[in-house]
Amino acid sequence: MTRRRTFALSALRRTAGGVAGSALLVFAVSALATYSGMRLLQAGGVVPEEIRTVEGPRLIRTRPTDVVELEATVPALPALPVAQAEPLYVPAATVGPLDPPPAPPLVVPLPALAALEPAPVLGPVEAVPASIADPEAQDSLRVVSGRVPRGGTVAGALAELGVDGPAIHAVSRAMRPVFDFRRARAGEFFSLIADAGGEVLSFEYQRSRDTVYRIERDHTGELVARADEVPLERRVVHLAGLIQSSVFEAVTELGERPDLVHSFADIFVWDIDFATQVRPGDEFRMTVEKLYDDAGFVRYGRILAAEYRTSHRSHTALYFEDDEGYGDYFTPEGTSVRRTFLRAPVNYSRISSRFSRSRLHPILKVRRPHEGIDYAAPTGTPVWAVADGTVIFRGWSGGFGRLVKIRHNNGYVSYYGHLSRYPGELQVGERVRQKQVIGYVGSSGLSTGPHLDYRVKVNGRYVDPLKLKFPNGQSIPVRARDRFEQAKEGLLAGLREAQPAVVLEAAL
Repeated sequence: MTRRRTFALSALRRTAGGVAGSALLVFAVSALATYSGMRLLQAGGVVPEEIRTVEGPRLIRTRPTDVVELEATVPALPALPVAQAEPLYVPAATVGPLDPPPAPPLVVPLPALAALEPAPVLGPVEAVPASIADPEAQDSLRVVSGRVPRGGTVAGALAELGVDGPAIHAVSRAMRPVFDFRRARAGEFFSLIADAGGEVLSFEYQRSRDTVYRIERDHTGELVARADEVPLERRVVHLAGLIQSSVFEAVTELGERPDLVHSFADIFVWDIDFATQVRPGDEFRMTVEKLYDDAGFVRYGRILAAEYRTSHRSHTALYFEDDEGYGDYFTPEGTSVRRTFLRAPVNYSRISSRFSRSRLHPILKVRRPHEGIDYAAPTGTPVWAVADGTVIFRGWSGGFGRLVKIRHNNGYVSYYGHLSRYPGELQVGERVRQKQVIGYVGSSGLSTGPHLDYRVKVNGRYVDPLKLKFPNGQSIPVRARDRFEQAKEGLLAGLREAQPAVVLEAAL
């Protein structure tokens, strides 16, 4: 149990004190603070907030994490009777278990005060760079650490911890090439080390369990940032399931996370519309990397092989890298699963309106052609370019609201209407890649709710996007064919191993 004590000091009356009384008060309070700090350090604690140190006639308030360091500059003074003094009470400090207090007053010799050494500053070991690993230099370091608060920023969190504006600006500017603090999320950890003058020596920002951003000073003294990947253990697993209602439900029932569902769907985005073409009884299989650290599962790696079977067709994709390190998904025959166009430009919940030559407009209440597909999705859902191309329009266009138009090869032009906003960097004349984000779902223009109005023109005429047939992408080059055949056998064998109990029970 801890014990609270109130120490009474004797201060000289002003009439009898003068300079000698002030000097004795300095000595007495200094001795008390040093004694309390020593006892706490022996017990593994820190100096409490209530203890105060004295520097000349001025009291200095210490922080709970400070170590009291006193300079003895007061000459020896003759002892004076306690009866001539009146008590000065110092607030009690909560300390650990102590031995019974000695009867006589505590007297600490002045040479002993000067011999005291401050305790080392404690902080994340990995946050101390080699350039400041000198124990003597660490005595004057300041370490602050914390997490990004909900609804807050890294700069705001640092300011709350007492870091000044120039230091915060230096950290933000140095970090910008590798990480933008505007993308910081609540709960992410940071740690900063500065010298006694407030100059930043190092900064660490832990984005996730496998990614850490660090800032340190190079040989010229400049702050330089880098991204470090934490080593993870790679395990390859085989998964399979039977569809009852959706792929999402089937995968998560296996104990897997939703991001694996999205990665699986992305592989077959050119062949399967998982929002409309999934049927009960369909099967899926996949071989996937799972990455672990000492605390357990961290994230998924790459899907090495995937298969989706319907009642009348099977889609299989195998990951393969060529001699130059370019990797993609191919069919067992060596043909790329990619198409020149995506089947849909957005992850949508349903098709709210299809291509029609005569449709009753929900707002205008007149019949007119609806020469596109309306994909219902929440506001802010990313919209992708369906193929490589060039942006030829970005702006407001009547009933379309905010619209983007992209020109592709062979006379194709794609339209994306009713957007809520655009990516800040998207400009007319810019080249975009397939599946690059070119806008976000909204309800601008003549619209009754958030959705994407997607249209395609071929040689100046609107066509039904759902009926278009697009050629496959590139095939495995001849020089890599032998390696692909060898890799294919192992990947297909892994898929055949994935036979979940639910599939066997259905067969029985």
